[in-house]
Amino acid sequence: MKNLVLGILLLGLSAPPAFSGEHQPQESSGLAMDGAASLAIKFEGAGFSDEQKKLITDMVTEAERDVRTLLPTLPGDIEVTVIAMDRDADIVGGVTGQAYAPGKVQIEFSSVFPGGISAAAQKALTSTVFHEFHHLDRGWTIQENKFGPGIPIAAVNEGLAAVFSEEYTGEYFEAAYAYPDDADKWLEEILALPRNADYSTWMMGVHPDGRNSIGYRVGRYIVHQASAHSGKSVLELSSLTPEEILRLAQASP
Repeated sequence: MKNLVLGILLLGLSAPPAFSGEHQPQESSGLAMDGAASLAIKFEGAGFSDEQKKLITDMVTEAERDVRTLLPTLPGDIEVTVIAMDRDADIVGGVTGQAYAPGKVQIEFSSVFPGGISAAAQKALTSTVFHEFHHLDRGWTIQENKFGPGIPIAAVNEGLAAVFSEEYTGEYFEAAYAYPDDADKWLEEILALPRNADYSTWMMGVHPDGRNSIGYRVGRYIVHQASAHSGKSVLELSSLTPEEILRLAQASP
């Protein structure tokens, strides 16, 4: 669930999206992938031109193929719903997403991004697909989530998706994902939180002290530390539990 800040809905364990009202399915592109696997791309609303639909469809299709070579356990059937929104998402390149159920992803484009939807797609669509599809592969979805509650668990899962996306697409958004030199102190903070700590405050929103996206930033730090201490790649770490990754991150180098 790609980072969200300042009230922007990004993919986290937030409320499931509503598919009613102004967002009624307008067009669907069903694409068969390698026999058993399939990818369906649906556009909702009237916010996309034919040219934009083709660009997005081509980019999602290519990214899906690339992710599947890296994550062979990715669900065979994937449905991507594409929506335009009028919220500012510049901090993450104008594109956000949610893995809202097994095999189902929603991608949201900011229509107010400088240069419009096409510019946002070129800037951040591929990284968003990699991020959200990593969640599908791992089972970190809003509905039927395979993990228990807790900010440390959320941070690890978001950190894995962020690092996976960054390493394999080269797309990185410093304003949303960079962690400070004292990130170890941030990690101590989230480890001390109760299991029911507010998700928005600690993961994707603005903390009362002014910090934003704490969990996403700490998650990236956790994955980098776990990799440095163990020598494991992000793909190898992705097969481990959050608890195992946290132990590796806190181990002596």
